[in-house]
Amino acid sequence: MTPHAQVPAVSVIIPTYQRCASVLRALQALSLQTLPASEFEVIVSIDGSSDRTSDLVAQFAAPYPLRTLWQPNAGRASACNSGILASCGKLAVLLDDDMEPLPGCLQAHCRAHGGARPRAVMGAVPVRVDEHSPLTAKFIHDRFEQHSMKLAQPDYRIGFRDFYSGNLSIPRNVLIEVGLFDPAFVAYGNEDGELALRLFHAGVELVYSKEAAATQHYEKEFEALARDNAAKGRTAVLCLQKHPETIGTLRQRLYQHGSWKWWVIRRLLLAITAALQSTPALVIRFIHWQERRRAPQLHRYYRLALDYFFWLGAGPELKLWRRQQGTGSS
Repeated sequence: MTPHAQVPAVSVIIPTYQRCASVLRALQALSLQTLPASEFEVIVSIDGSSDRTSDLVAQFAAPYPLRTLWQPNAGRASACNSGILASCGKLAVLLDDDMEPLPGCLQAHCRAHGGARPRAVMGAVPVRVDEHSPLTAKFIHDRFEQHSMKLAQPDYRIGFRDFYSGNLSIPRNVLIEVGLFDPAFVAYGNEDGELALRLFHAGVELVYSKEAAATQHYEKEFEALARDNAAKGRTAVLCLQKHPETIGTLRQRLYQHGSWKWWVIRRLLLAITAALQSTPALVIRFIHWQERRRAPQLHRYYRLALDYFFWLGAGPELKLWRRQQGTGSS
């Protein structure tokens, strides 16, 4: 860590797990920021990685104060919390390890604060797609483009389902006052939305900044994306348990993908899965076949298959929760 006399105004926290090459790319991009290096620090919060991320960071010649934390694998929420608590800047900037902040990213985050109300600022996260990207990257790119266009509308009111923290700035004291991320979210997904609900209740304004941009390098193939969506289904029910008022949002998701024909097919697939454990693997094989043939409707198949995997994760958890609530199964 390079010694600096003054306490930095901004703390950049990078939670990471088994992605040392991605961390290096992020650190290099942070070296090119228009915000002076003396005004920010970087903390890499390592969530149980065994890929020598600590050694890589120790060898990196950073123009800004740089340090690492290491903890046994406990999930992204816990890794974020460790980094936030160890930081000293007034403004916390959270960057996922697959983000490459553009040169003006940190300065734009700083400019977005300072109003009468505390803010949580979501920076733009355009997905990079090139000839080396997996086919899923174009699908994720299109989804984020649509999401970004919606967030950028002047009259759009950001809800908790819109919220993400892969490129987020928020006053450190506000995060601590609302209780940080909930460490119960160990599996993938929904720690962002659950935090957003508490930020709403605390009167924090959620805003979007196109200027505070970081390029997202999406590297997951469909099988990993499917696993993430199943985990996201489970954690959606965990969020529901903590915030029962979100039941309407979960019900809305039940009907927002596809036509009534798809609802019937999905219900049938889930019923078959209960009897035939190989069903998820067969769905993945079907998607791989569509990828090999470059199916014109590949993105539609992605969307429907991911909906199936979401409810594969959410369904059993939701039934258990309803039984516990005494309302019967779905």
